[in-house]
Amino acid sequence: MNRIAAFMLLDFRSLPTLQRVFVPCFLFLWMLMFFFDNPEKGASAVLPGFILVFLVIIQPCIITEKNRLETLYATLPLTRDDVVKAKYLYAVCIQAVVMLPALLLKPLFFTNNGTAYFITGTFLTVSFLTAMLYPLYFKIGINKTQAVMVVLFVVIFIVLFVSRSLPGFIALCARIIPATSLGKATAGLLLLFLSYLLSLKIYRTRDL
Repeated sequence: MNRIAAFMLLDFRSLPTLQRVFVPCFLFLWMLMFFFDNPEKGASAVLPGFILVFLVIIQPCIITEKNRLETLYATLPLTRDDVVKAKYLYAVCIQAVVMLPALLLKPLFFTNNGTAYFITGTFLTVSFLTAMLYPLYFKIGINKTQAVMVVLFVVIFIVLFVSRSLPGFIALCARIIPATSLGKATAGLLLLFLSYLLSLKIYRTRDL
């Protein structure tokens, strides 16, 4: 476990100051902002999720591939399972730093019932994106993964918005995922767990 913690810290310290300090602080303040208003009035949990993934969670993968650090990791006392575990735990810890303080502060000082719903919606967004990101990253590398995700999002945008099928898609998601804070948090954890098992299987047999 000490090896995994050290590897997670290495990922975190590899981030530039903006991603390491200011982005998490900005998102934490964003969470607090919704204590004073009802997020159902138009605020979206998707945008902070995108920011967290693409500016904080994805960056260590970019740095690792750019500097060819996977070859170095193979010479260290780290198993491939350790590398996968560290990546997922890093993503979960980053989410916890941003979201848990807000959830803990809410019942002490605020009464807005929509806040927990907004925060768990952000957690679900981050978990969904992370669950897509890591298996692709361990299979084809981060550069190709980014291209695949961009193309996927463009296709989804065209299908949902141009065809005006977004309301039907939201209704389908509501039937699959319970529209409650607990339902969103459970769905996010399940997505991460299934993605973790897939990443383990992929990375154990990948040629470095």
